Amino acid sequence: MAIQLFSAVIYLPIIVICMIISQIYFERYWESFQGNKLANCGLVAAIMITYFIQEFCLLQLSLININEVAFMQVVSVTMVFRNDKNKLWWGLLTITPLFANTVEVLMGIESINTWWMWLGESAIFLLICGALVEWKRISIRIRYPLAILSLSLVEIISLGIDNNFTVVNVAAATLGLLIILIFESRRYESEIRNEEKIRLLQRESERDDLTGLLNYRALSQEISALTENQGIRSIVIGGT
Repeated sequence: MAIQLFSAVIYLPIIVICMIISQIYFERYWESFQGNKLANCGLVAAIMITYFIQEFCLLQLSLININEVAFMQVVSVTMVFRNDKNKLWWGLLTITPLFANTVEVLMGIESINTWWMWLGESAIFLLICGALVEWKRISIRIRYPLAILSLSLVEIISLGIDNNFTVVNVAAATLGLLIILIFESRRYESEIRNEEKIRLLQRESERDDLTGLLNYRALSQEISALTENQGIRSIVIGGT
């Protein structure tokens, strides 16, 4: 029991956190190739393949360690709230429950007759995420925890429908998700602070301290970018 609780609250959440971090770096690398369609398609395929491999490994590890599939939608919902304009992650968020339950059916763990419950869980959670993403009046620091809380409630209700309430399963659906939420919230805040520092340093390196105007190096880069733009036929620079 103690080992199973450790897996539900510490071991599996740490694995999910590592999965989130790897997908964040994948997405950043992908964004750097947005102008190249071929590279873009290749990276989309790589992200999808990596994601489903991760989810399959997580499914197997959760079954081995706590005898229940857990944390399957955490990565996709986290990535959706990081970038809600990215249709890829919306698609993966939609497909993940169907993927997990199809694997369970093929492994003989779940019955195909419960398909209505899979679709219901997926639709309800997707609607909740959609509503939270569109609720722009509140900060993402509040909306994301609400999404994780909603996922916890959906999983607990699912356990109740399956009559599968155990200390370990409930711990995974509550404390395990809480550990992931705390870590990801702290990591996101750190990321925002670092980005603000980078923007400040970039501004300081490009602007004159006295006038606030572009310095020589930054101005040269601006002019070079303008000359490479084929839509611009002439450039006029004025000074006083």
